[in-house]
Amino acid sequence: MRFPKLFEPIRIGKVTIRNRIAMAPMVTQYCDRGYVSEQQMAYYAARARGGVGLIVTEHVLASHWAEDNCPLNVMGLYDTHHMLGLAELVETIHAFGAKTFVQLNLGVGIQGSSLRAGLQPVGPSAVSYRVPAEMVPRNCLEPFAPFMVGELPREMSIDEIEREQISFVKAAMMARAVGFDGLEIHAAHGFLLSEFLSPRFNLRTDRYGGSLDNRMRFLLELVRKVRAAVGDEMALGVRLSADEHTPGGTTYQDTCAVVEQLEHEGVDYLHVGDGCFESLKYTIPDQPGSMIDEAAGFKKLTAMTVVTPSIHDPAAAEKAVSDGMTDMISLGRQLIADPDWARKVRDGKLADITTCDRCNRGCFARIFQGLKVKCIRNPESGLERYNPQYTQWQVRQRAIERRAAVIVR
Repeated sequence: MRFPKLFEPIRIGKVTIRNRIAMAPMVTQYCDRGYVSEQQMAYYAARARGGVGLIVTEHVLASHWAEDNCPLNVMGLYDTHHMLGLAELVETIHAFGAKTFVQLNLGVGIQGSSLRAGLQPVGPSAVSYRVPAEMVPRNCLEPFAPFMVGELPREMSIDEIEREQISFVKAAMMARAVGFDGLEIHAAHGFLLSEFLSPRFNLRTDRYGGSLDNRMRFLLELVRKVRAAVGDEMALGVRLSADEHTPGGTTYQDTCAVVEQLEHEGVDYLHVGDGCFESLKYTIPDQPGSMIDEAAGFKKLTAMTVVTPSIHDPAAAEKAVSDGMTDMISLGRQLIADPDWARKVRDGKLADITTCDRCNRGCFARIFQGLKVKCIRNPESGLERYNPQYTQWQVRQRAIERRAAVIVR
């Protein structure tokens, strides 16, 4: 095998994963008004069948309040009715041999819009965002134009903070009940928890603002409550932006301090992100390996498992893991372009890989237009539900075989 380190199993907390390749979370808008759809099932089935060891779901909103403030069509987990589809999704992914973590999001914060529910966006403080044109990802300037300047948000009250923490913990307990192997708290990319960490967006004068210790209080309280609720059988991770790359924002040094506290709280892994809404070109990078140096710094700082995105080249991914710069890689756009990337790398069929060219035309540009994700290099993207390899019948057969194997053992 040309890439032995990539295909070496890894343990995160008490969860053993078959290789060092994860699917990164990315909104698809495939869900049906917050519920798992048939297309979504097939989309994840394709990537699990394609050989990744871990699938981290696109972000799932942990409360009705969070959904009301979100301008996108994303999954929810704040009602027991959401559990039915998510349980099927977990079984679908498991049927193809991958593990799955749910990425829970407390809210979109100042990125919210009053257009959906007529509600004013809510953030840590009454500070809106403004995106410079040069920070808009490639080929996204026109569809992103309506979002260049954010609405003025109102400051989130302490009562709301406490209420949303309760909702988040309930969502975490439902995630455990439906069988997710782990849970990732989304505190990156300018969403609500990320904004609380940021001196650019958090100007509060109470216990949740001011010093870095205060700004990270919300996140650390949430980590403690989630861990107490779900125990240590589920892997617990946090996604953080290494640097906001915006004037007055969270710096890499700030994030290093947060990482040290997360390890002290017993978090199992760190999923590296970058940037915020004002610096989206860092969140959705044009260049490969843009976060590997930051990840390598975290590796020196912490014993937590470090997962790093946006390394599409197999040789570069193997080197990054072999050299100890990261423990795992995570792929987003590349797995939309080619869900079989991991299997092709494992089998040495590199010439058969459909390479993502980071054009963003079918994925992020469409999301900003309110449309479902497709890929101009993968004609099947967005249509996976019509492929019999990912149908529920196929999934059921695999699930039955897995259960029978367990009974025999």
